[in-house]
Amino acid sequence: MDQFSEALVTAAGMLWKSLWALIFGYIISAGIQVLVTRRQMARALGERSVRQTGLAALFGFISSSCSFAALAASRSVLAKGAHPVNSITFLIASTNLVIELGIVLWVLLGWRFTLANFLLGIIMIVYAHLLTRIWLPKKLSEEGRRKAEATQKAEEGMGGGEIKGGWKEKLSSRAGWEQISAAFFMEWGMVWKEILIGFTIAGFISVYVPQEVWNALFIKGDGDNSGLPFWAVLENAAIAPVVAFFTFIGSMGNVPLAAMLWSRDVSFGGVMSFLGADLVAATVIWVHVKYYGWRYAAYLSGLLYLCMVAAGLTVHYLFAAVGAIPSERPALSEMVRFGIDHTFYLNLVFLALAAALAWLHFWGGRSRAGRTA
Repeated sequence: MDQFSEALVTAAGMLWKSLWALIFGYIISAGIQVLVTRRQMARALGERSVRQTGLAALFGFISSSCSFAALAASRSVLAKGAHPVNSITFLIASTNLVIELGIVLWVLLGWRFTLANFLLGIIMIVYAHLLTRIWLPKKLSEEGRRKAEATQKAEEGMGGGEIKGGWKEKLSSRAGWEQISAAFFMEWGMVWKEILIGFTIAGFISVYVPQEVWNALFIKGDGDNSGLPFWAVLENAAIAPVVAFFTFIGSMGNVPLAAMLWSRDVSFGGVMSFLGADLVAATVIWVHVKYYGWRYAAYLSGLLYLCMVAAGLTVHYLFAAVGAIPSERPALSEMVRFGIDHTFYLNLVFLALAAALAWLHFWGGRSRAGRTA
């Protein structure tokens, strides 16, 4: 019973650590749906170019730090007319190139892991850009876009008709904020089950799966493992996303397990690949299926898997070349304990924002109707 309680507390702690990022990401997604027109998105990200890919990475950087929230935002980007590679770039950036994730990594594992994770995200974007040049079936990508548009239109229809005018007019009108609040709760309605299931399973895996299982999965090295043979680093980097698939964890939830893997002598490249692998967790793939259909979801998941494995290997050998792979392997620190820290205050702020949107969505329109009756 003690283990059961510990698993529940761990799951709740992971969700608590990620809560503000979830709310923030879905507010961004709702804002994209309401404030940005298809023509505007197509003009900013509608073509395949280095400049527009860089813009997509920048937009992803400022948008979210949770993979579940990033899924909705990247779906909105694609449905609004962005080129598929720019939507993929947005997705990668919004889960790896984010400040909150870097801060947690710095606290747990040191600045080198923070730097490596940002580098991982950039390299994954480069590889995605190159791989989609080799193979991106036009019919498949258009099929994914049509399904994304259909799911988004269904949500927008439930939230009311589109409001005319620019983004300034929408932000300054009550009707605009009502539509943003409606889109916000439509997004939560799509994936709240996956979010709860994901964090719950993560908590139970972290408690009930013995560390010997992790040791059996990964070929280990000694010391800083910078001298591991290539095939061993490759095995670590290739297996890590498979582990992430079964752990059902989002980007923030991956951090404590990544720290645990590092403490158990998994290679630097394997840990980095694991940090990028929140994009191929089972629940994430299932959300992609709901958004895009099986065919495009399978293509997207396969592409992301190749990118994260290749990027993990690249980061490993770049750090090895300059002698920057960390040599210390501290025991896993507890990061899921509830406390009065920056997460506490951020959650208070974003829960207040969510409460305001809830009032506007569920009661605000009713209050106005009562006054005008």
